[in-house]
Amino acid sequence: MNKKRLYLLLSLLCAAAIALTLTLLRGCHATDEASAEKQQAVSNEQILGILQSQAQIASTEVTIRKMGIYDSESDKVSLNPNTWKIGHRLCVVPVDIKIKYGIDLNEMTIGDIARPDSSDVVLIHLPQPKILDKSYVPRTNRKEIVSLATGLRDNIGETTIQQIKSLAFDDVVEKDQLLHQKLSREITSNTKAVFRSLMKSVGLTAEFI
Repeated sequence: MNKKRLYLLLSLLCAAAIALTLTLLRGCHATDEASAEKQQAVSNEQILGILQSQAQIASTEVTIRKMGIYDSESDKVSLNPNTWKIGHRLCVVPVDIKIKYGIDLNEMTIGDIARPDSSDVVLIHLPQPKILDKSYVPRTNRKEIVSLATGLRDNIGETTIQQIKSLAFDDVVEKDQLLHQKLSREITSNTKAVFRSLMKSVGLTAEFI
């Protein structure tokens, strides 16, 4: 191959490489523009609506069983097993407390969504997790009440049963901070994971403040 043909071949290869580079650059530019248009097309109001539609993943419901005791000899109720004395006439009353715990997404406003200029980042402020609903069954299931001794004063009245249930309810709802902290961590972590996925689907990156 003479020099003239070699130079011609090199020129053609260079021209092809330049054309390919320009095509790729145009493709990247078009992709960037499409991504930017997609990001701009999603308003803060729409983002808020997307997030608030996920209320079911931002909460959990748990049932906690507490065992209350009625000592008919002293006519006292307690949740503390250390107060249960062998030989006394005792009645054990199980109490089921239901707690719905989570983040109330309806508390979010447009002010909880921030979009830095020329950025695909969405800054999201989440409300604090809390108890959303709480209850216990007021009806008494006599078959679940266990008498640990027999005697004239073993029978437990409905007023005493409700006193035990109220005591158990307050113990779970107001005092069980370890449970609240555990549920708070789990709910917050799960909610953030889902929100990151939702924002990624519309070309955005979720960060939490």
